[in-house]
Amino acid sequence: MGRAGFGDWEHGTLPAFHAAPPVPRTAPVGTREHPLPLIIDSDPGLDDALAIGLAVARPELDLLAVTTVGGNADVQHCTDNALRLLHAYGRSDIPVGEGAPGPLTGEVVRATAIHGESGIGRTRLPPSPVAAYPDGAVALMAQILRESPVPVAIAPVGPLTNIALLLRVHPELASRIAHLSIMGGSIGEGNTTVSAEFNIYADPEAADIVFRSSVPITMMGLDVTHQALLDGNAARRLRKLGTGSGSIAAELVEFALDRERAWYDAPAAAIHDAVAVAHLAIPDLVSVAGYHVEVDITHGPARGRTVCEGHPRRLSRSGRRPNADVGIHLDRGRFEEVMVDAFARLP
Repeated sequence: MGRAGFGDWEHGTLPAFHAAPPVPRTAPVGTREHPLPLIIDSDPGLDDALAIGLAVARPELDLLAVTTVGGNADVQHCTDNALRLLHAYGRSDIPVGEGAPGPLTGEVVRATAIHGESGIGRTRLPPSPVAAYPDGAVALMAQILRESPVPVAIAPVGPLTNIALLLRVHPELASRIAHLSIMGGSIGEGNTTVSAEFNIYADPEAADIVFRSSVPITMMGLDVTHQALLDGNAARRLRKLGTGSGSIAAELVEFALDRERAWYDAPAAAIHDAVAVAHLAIPDLVSVAGYHVEVDITHGPARGRTVCEGHPRRLSRSGRRPNADVGIHLDRGRFEEVMVDAFARLP
């Protein structure tokens, strides 16, 4: 995203969208002394795989479970990927629960053209010694929320189907969710259509339920995740770590770079999902602004768009208030260091 969205008001012209000013974050942050209990809801996925590794490595986070949803690949591949990745990262003790294969309603959308049929490109991983949680994603999340002595953060980095089902089936547990740090949406353009980002487009009805839920939300949309870039030099740094996890990360980044070059002639790949996880471990990596986010669930060209209203006068006239923090700026150089450092800590 260029300066069109967040530039100054100059010469009487309007920016492409209203640039709401930065506000103090509302998302909790874990510390080494008090790690933040976390569930990742995911559709691994190249960037999902890197986000899971980040969560395992950061001492500020206590990853309690990974739940899967159909998205970047079919849900069976996503579940197998999650199990194998956790095993490779040395944490096969973390449970994996398989969730929804497709959206609440409508057609299934997949991103295998970007992520490969398996979801993780050319990467081949040894099988996990454990199986998925037998009762599925929603039951696993509900059990963790119910039993945790403190509220639990969730980082949904795939379509929001599982989260919507959790809120629908267990509304009494909404208050046990400390925060939803979501990768999805966009203030500006989408990446699946001109209007919509993939995770929201894959299940707009579920996203609508989540954004209307009153659960505290941070939305890491394309406006900020397109700043979370890794390039060929970053891939080489990951490979030079000399570890199995570093090699996995390098291979994932290299595959993403190949697709970015082929599709967009771009020299770097955005590691979208890692931003939502990093925000819960690092207090000042991402700047956020307050927006009222509404999901377009119509069936026209704007289906799946996250309509983000941050202009104070329009908010006042409509009686709306911001319902989400929305990421607007990320330090790219620091992001690369965060990712390389994380994989240096893994086996």
